[in-house]
Amino acid sequence: MMENDFLQSLERQFAARPPVLVGIGDDGAVLEADSSRKVVVVTDMLLDGTHFQLTEVSPVLVGRKSLAVNLSDLAAMLAKPTAAFISLALPRSLGTNIQRFSEQLYQGLQELADQHDCVIAGGDTNSWDGPFAINVTLTGSPLGKQIPLRSGAKPGDMLFVTGPLGGSLQHQRHLTFQPRLDAARWLADHVPVSALMDISDGLATDLPRMVLASRVSAVLNTTQIPIHPDVPDTLTSELRLQAALNDGEDFELLLAVPAEAAAILQAAPHHLQFHPIGTVHAGTGVHLKLSNGDLVRLPPGGWQHRMQ
Repeated sequence: MMENDFLQSLERQFAARPPVLVGIGDDGAVLEADSSRKVVVVTDMLLDGTHFQLTEVSPVLVGRKSLAVNLSDLAAMLAKPTAAFISLALPRSLGTNIQRFSEQLYQGLQELADQHDCVIAGGDTNSWDGPFAINVTLTGSPLGKQIPLRSGAKPGDMLFVTGPLGGSLQHQRHLTFQPRLDAARWLADHVPVSALMDISDGLATDLPRMVLASRVSAVLNTTQIPIHPDVPDTLTSELRLQAALNDGEDFELLLAVPAEAAAILQAAPHHLQFHPIGTVHAGTGVHLKLSNGDLVRLPPGGWQHRMQ
């Protein structure tokens, strides 16, 4: 069983009901605090050996990334962070270094939390004989009236991303990226977003999740997909495109907007980037439009956890 299959089975088993307005299957859950207030909740668990290598990375950067991936999920729900809850599984093998490790970890957490006015409000700590693991849960408040979901894309919409893709592991960008909360704030004020999610597992995995949830299809224009300079330019153009589609850990936003809103995105402030990459259609699946105009089905790619 792959991660997508597992999540879809949970979504069928645990349907949302009040006060949960949006449950399993999106970047975050949406709870109704009262008739006029909603709370967005996101959570992510990161593991040594899967999401980072402690033998190669400082605890400061591990702490930073652990919060940043959740901030990216809040950005994908057009929400601002309010409080963070940190749970740790600390390896006993750290021995006398455990205090220094924890201090550095929380330094990375706090620096990014302070930058985004997020309060570290609680959590849990355990020690065990396994590898280091950290789980962060964030609460957030909607930035505007809309909370766009993955399931809102409609035929005729245009697809955009907030930055170039690929090569995130080359120079540790997956540890140092800036969550796109600045883009989220601007979008909440200016654009009627149909569907939104962040790109954590690669465009080739995350866009199919969006079209499946929305019950639509999509066409990606291969000549428009922005490729990050971290993807080596010594690679062939085909391999560079594959890196942009499949590398993952980009943490850019992927959004679908009505065609008439595309001009608003093109006129966004200079510090924001919105790159058109394709279109939404009726039907199912995702296709690539090649430079010669041919359409081919998007091959499976990106990253999924294997559950067994």
